[in-house]
Amino acid sequence: MNKLNIRFSKKAIKELPDNKPGVYIIKNNSGTNMFTGIAKRGQVQETLENHFYGGDSYVPGAWLQFEQFNNLTDCNARLKTILERDEPRYN
Repeated sequence: MNKLNIRFSKKAIKELPDNKPGVYIIKNNSGTNMFTGIAKRGQVQETLENHFYGGDSYVPGAWLQFEQFNNLTDCNARLKTILERDEPRYN
C-alpha cells in the first residue's frame, strides 16, 4: 500500500499514480474528512477532478489523502472502515 498526502489541487492530483485503484479522503484545512471514495485504476485524476468546484460531485476540500491497493476488494474494505469511523459530511 502506498499512502500519499497532498494539497487538493488540480496540479497536485495530476502527479498521483493511477496504475492501481485507490481510496481517497478529501479533508478540509482542519483535517476533517469531508468525503471518502474509490478511484479505479486508470481513472484516478478523472475521478478526483469531479470533486473540484464546478464538477458533478463538488466537495470543498484543502487536502487529499490517497492510498493505493492491489485490487478493488481491498479498496472496498478500507472504504467501509473509513466511512464507519469518520462519517464524512458529503458521503
